[in-house]
Amino acid sequence: MRNIAGIIEQLESGKQNFNIWVYSSKDYYCKFGSQSNKPRTFQLQKAIEQHLQVIVEMHNYEIDNAFLFLPEIHAVIPVNFHDGHVLSTHMTQVER
Repeated sequence: MRNIAGIIEQLESGKQNFNIWVYSSKDYYCKFGSQSNKPRTFQLQKAIEQHLQVIVEMHNYEIDNAFLFLPEIHAVIPVNFHDGHVLSTHMTQVER
């Protein structure tokens, strides 16, 4: 589990391209906002304020490339995410 502020800070650096997904229905997530290479942390903050379930999918080669945001506890958890669906979560340890 990671802190939301840490992930947002990483995204604000502009070095990381990412997609924002929000829960739609029946265990499916749809893309939120316009997709561009510019930092879109404003769109991310808007998504977090408007939706209970938000996933950020980062475009990199790391194993953990998607995170489920849990704004009610100010945390994010890594998830296996593909084509709008969460396949599993990785709740192994708390990062402080």
